[in-house]
Amino acid sequence: MLDAISQMARPAADKIFKTPFIRVVSHHDADGITACGIICHALLRRKVHFQATIVSNLDPSIEAILDPAVPVIFCDMGSGQPDIVNKYDAIILDHHVPVGEHKNIQVNPHLIGIDGGSELSGSGVAYALARIMGDNVDLAGLAISGAIGDKQKMAGPNKDILDEAIKNGVITIQKGLKLGMGPLEKVLEYSIDPYFSFSGKQKETEEFLKEMGLSGNIEALSQDDLKRLGSALSLLLLKKSPPDSVDALFGDIYILNKELIKDVYDFTNTVNSCGKMGTPGLGLEVCLRHEASLREAEEKRFSYARQILDALHDAVGRVKDMGWIRYIDIQSSDVTGAIASTVIRYILPDKPLIVLNTEDGKVKVSARGTPQQIKQGLDLSAALRESAGIAGGSGGGHKIASGAAIPVGRQPEFLERLNTIVGRQISGQV
Repeated sequence: MLDAISQMARPAADKIFKTPFIRVVSHHDADGITACGIICHALLRRKVHFQATIVSNLDPSIEAILDPAVPVIFCDMGSGQPDIVNKYDAIILDHHVPVGEHKNIQVNPHLIGIDGGSELSGSGVAYALARIMGDNVDLAGLAISGAIGDKQKMAGPNKDILDEAIKNGVITIQKGLKLGMGPLEKVLEYSIDPYFSFSGKQKETEEFLKEMGLSGNIEALSQDDLKRLGSALSLLLLKKSPPDSVDALFGDIYILNKELIKDVYDFTNTVNSCGKMGTPGLGLEVCLRHEASLREAEEKRFSYARQILDALHDAVGRVKDMGWIRYIDIQSSDVTGAIASTVIRYILPDKPLIVLNTEDGKVKVSARGTPQQIKQGLDLSAALRESAGIAGGSGGGHKIASGAAIPVGRQPEFLERLNTIVGRQISGQV
């Protein structure tokens, strides 16, 4: 499957080889930044001059920084915004469901029947292009990190990338607790996925570890201590969360042998935090293996986790139920997606969750569902696209995770419409 995506990317590679200078525009989450990192590495190695820009969303404001006469690569965005990207001489490397008519080169797994929502991320699409631009197999770890950031499965093309990375020594797999590395008290206190009852609470975390008789770095624990810790954490999760929440705790740990941060979860969270904390360039520098940026970037990881946990503790008590959906209206910076993902997975998993955040004169929306709700007919991408459009905004994404932006004051209209659409989807009327 990966070879098929790379063949689809052949016209993009041919175009890049003929271009002396190109712009790169990518999304500011882990998948978008790792996708940008892959493309920047590939361009540097081909000695193609470029300028990279990372943005929170693709809207008409992009016109202020792009020249229609200069070719541009859109990473992890563009397939759902033909009205914008068609204004440029563009290459679109995306995994979101394509919408409308496109005149540009588009590399997207959906175009050949592969699910971009679960089996290939934006960084995976970027890697599919990079592997035919030269010897770039060492970048496979970035692609796997992007897939992890988008909560994707290691199936289809993602599995192909992982296998290629393992074969070439780029990734090593270990079995264990998917919590990252470092001091136990810090790893557990700042854990969001999985989310524990003591997450964000220093004293409760210390009390838990004292009762367990554990200390030191998590990677230094004996196998017996790791088993004891895993069993205790599993019991905590199962008290409040569905059985599959334990999947976030145990499993394969990917060691990124070519990257500055070796544990894939630490790497992904660090890059994502840089993007969400307003310093996406710092996350890109980590992807480009600039050691001087590492310490500041890792500090962003913990700062962003604290921001999420503080907002989460405040938000949980203000969840409102509309029948088919639940929603939370928060007043915080860019944590809507993280709160939505955490609440629906570990706290209230039975209905789709919508998080609204008013910032910079508009309302940002993050919506999350569960695999079970998808099986029942939920499609948040379609639901947000329609409801946001009616409320004077725009939206889209994946069936299970989607986003939107709407004007301030249109929230009631948006939510009522969204509740109706989701109700029709889940009840089989759509």
